[in-house]
Amino acid sequence: MDKKTKTIVIVVLAVVVVGGLYYGVNRWRQQRLANQILKEVYGVNTGLLGGLTGGGNISNQIAQEMAKEAAKEEIKQKTDEAKEAAKTPEDKYNETEEMATYDANSKAVADEAREIMEKAFGKVKLTSISTGLYGGGTAGSGTVEFQIAHLATGADLGALSKAFTDKGFQVMQSGIQDKSAGVMAGNDNVVYTVNFDIGGQTVGMVIMKTS
Repeated sequence: MDKKTKTIVIVVLAVVVVGGLYYGVNRWRQQRLANQILKEVYGVNTGLLGGLTGGGNISNQIAQEMAKEAAKEEIKQKTDEAKEAAKTPEDKYNETEEMATYDANSKAVADEAREIMEKAFGKVKLTSISTGLYGGGTAGSGTVEFQIAHLATGADLGALSKAFTDKGFQVMQSGIQDKSAGVMAGNDNVVYTVNFDIGGQTVGMVIMKTS
């Protein structure tokens, strides 16, 4: 074998070795990805799977199918998040189901709160109500929660204070701390405490009847 032939043989062997290593590394990466997907997404113990199937390798086809399913789930999640982010406050308000009152007392409490809420915030939907005695309060006391059709602002706090004073109640406390806004108003017979977050759409009220 002459020198030129020997050189060609060495080059060919080197290509085969490098190619084999490259293929082996790629197979290892594919296997690792498949195992990771099986374990994290599907909860499958790949060690046990390998023992049951008589080998530790999962075919490229299975790995690709699992990767496709994972990609579909990721796309769906991002699409759902984008749809939710695109909704306007009015959209979210319209999607909210209004809660029905469950007896005469709960209806009276809800109606009393709604009258003030609508004057301050406009359209509202009742989403939660609980009646009972709070802090020594008498019958007619309760807590209510409403969904409003816009994102609450500092201006709503002023409108809420005005809604109370227009009905003849004294505003005892009103203010904003960080993003939390609140008003306390009432008279000798009842105390109203209203709280909401600036930028939110939920407003809660506690009604405590003192007599």
